[in-house]
Amino acid sequence: HRPVGKHLVSVCHGTACHVKGSGLVQEAIERRLGMVNGADTDPQGLFTIEKVACLGCCTLAPVVQIDGVTYGRVTAHRVPEVLADFLHHARNGGPEPGAPPAPPAPGPVGEVRIGLGSCCVAQGSGKVHEAVGRVLAATGAAAVVKRVCCVGMCHQTPLLEIVPADGPPKLFARMTPEDVDRVVLDHFRPRGLLRRVGFSLSRVLDRVLTDEVDDPLARHAIDVRDGPVCAFLGPQKHLATEYCGQIDPTDLGEYLRHQGFRALENCLKEGTPEDLIGRIKASGLRGRGGAGFPTGLKWERVRAAAGDAKYVVCNGDEGDPGAFMDRMILESFPYRVIEGMAAAAFAVGAEEGFFYVRAEYPLAVARMKKAVADAPPPRLGRPPRGNVRGTRRDRQRGDGGCTPSVARGHTPVVAADHATSGVPCLTTMT
Repeated sequence: HRPVGKHLVSVCHGTACHVKGSGLVQEAIERRLGMVNGADTDPQGLFTIEKVACLGCCTLAPVVQIDGVTYGRVTAHRVPEVLADFLHHARNGGPEPGAPPAPPAPGPVGEVRIGLGSCCVAQGSGKVHEAVGRVLAATGAAAVVKRVCCVGMCHQTPLLEIVPADGPPKLFARMTPEDVDRVVLDHFRPRGLLRRVGFSLSRVLDRVLTDEVDDPLARHAIDVRDGPVCAFLGPQKHLATEYCGQIDPTDLGEYLRHQGFRALENCLKEGTPEDLIGRIKASGLRGRGGAGFPTGLKWERVRAAAGDAKYVVCNGDEGDPGAFMDRMILESFPYRVIEGMAAAAFAVGAEEGFFYVRAEYPLAVARMKKAVADAPPPRLGRPPRGNVRGTRRDRQRGDGGCTPSVARGHTPVVAADHATSGVPCLTTMT
């Protein structure tokens, strides 16, 4: 056996990626790296390539992930560009997406929001975010760059939203780092006369030297009132994804300011576990995995089951075509997941919880780890009835060997959480 390379290249072969040509992409990578005769590692020992069942970015198929860095809409022709881009960033590092920029000018401050979910980053939102930070730091403009959760329009990423201190927000789709200064500084003036004059002269010189006739503002701007955008966004009603594209996924303070953990507080203070189960049953809430099993009935059966030790397991594994809602929820709303798990634990009488997240979702794993570390034990104290402790448990990443059609049942998930393969059990229905 040859040792694996320094970097792992994961090529998604899920249905969406397969249909879009992931096989051709993998062949192009192998040719580019000189992998012959069935080898999975290049002669230099730099890269090892593997097939994976799903990377959860079906909208951007075909998708390739290198050491947790995701690239979307990869074609055979783009393979040299993708490899070169990864090696460049591996050598030079760079700021972590979401790192705080320099403080803005005093007074009213606007926001430049950009989504940094997996699909966003795969389309280059991380580079746009870095470019915004550089522009704001260099000009002292009265704005801050803000990482936000899933923006809900993967096909328009990188999506940048300008939120002035006063006035309506504006959206700019498919942004590029090269156009950031033009868009940002058109809405937020540089601080100081010299900076403003310098920026104006630079803009004039760019137009003269490049014969620029294309306006980045017009090219990237989209209006929520436009027909296609309105048709997509208009019918949507955000429940689990409330505040989509507005809040920082791992800012606990912001989550608390948006009524975070208030629902859990109500559960603990306003009734018994049986009361909560009754309310869930009355709501008609069902599971999201496909079978639509009534949530209240499941909680009721778990609470009634024999045994002192009970657990709540968050199943973050999936792989069906287009089924990346678990990944998106975990990346964008980690505190909400924790709050829901704590409420479920109160209802069923569990004192411990586990997160089962597939290894192909590195961003979801990282954000859930941070949220679990940051989320305080409920400030509510121990409830007067029931038996709840803060559900603060580490999670073990799944290896992706169990697809969601297999892992939806509770038995295979529990098996996989104990470091064995998530193989379904055969049951007889009468």
